[in-house]
Amino acid sequence: MTTEQSAELQNTLEEMMSRINTGDDITEQLLLIKRISADIEASAPKMLTHYLERRSYAKALDFLKDL
Repeated sequence: MTTEQSAELQNTLEEMMSRINTGDDITEQLLLIKRISADIEASAPKMLTHYLERRSYAKALDFLKDL
């Protein structure tokens, strides 16, 4: 997982959380997360992959912030 991929995933997760709080549609963010997850699957830390597979997006975001 590159620094750019990590930043893109973190930004997408943050945008999704913001949209959830305001009641906006999150379809675009979910699709981006799915694409990024597929791109980084082989090189991402196992815990991050675990969180993304189980759609524990808040935990995934916390994990990324701690990197």
